[in-house]
Amino acid sequence: MDDKWGRRLFKTGAVVLLLAGLVHSLSLFGKPTSENDTERQLLDLMSNYKFNLMGSMRSMDNLLRGFSISFMLAAFSMGGLDLVLSRERSGLLKRVALVNAIWLAAITAVSLRYFFVMPTSFLVTGLVIFSLAWWTLPSEG
Repeated sequence: MDDKWGRRLFKTGAVVLLLAGLVHSLSLFGKPTSENDTERQLLDLMSNYKFNLMGSMRSMDNLLRGFSISFMLAAFSMGGLDLVLSRERSGLLKRVALVNAIWLAAITAVSLRYFFVMPTSFLVTGLVIFSLAWWTLPSEG
């Protein structure tokens, strides 16, 4: 196995995760626009109708935004951690690449069911890169 290519793939995967978080963060700046009266009513209800969640009054928009921010922070955290670890020994990188690949496989499965092509493409790209990094990096011992 080739340590040099494995490290390059690992770093590339880290950058893909950071880019995914960055691109995802752009959705937090704009406000959704409605095309018709039905969409306008839906957006109004999602933003203004609040319900009790264990003593906290929250709207569906609050929940979706919170989950969206959580995804963005997860991508930033994993990508940042990967960059910090990228100069470590190959055996550690191989194990971390496997953890990344498993995490990305799970998130990709969710994305295929619930999201659309843009986030899914970032997740699949990261999954493929970290899987290749895991395959390419040499084991310890």
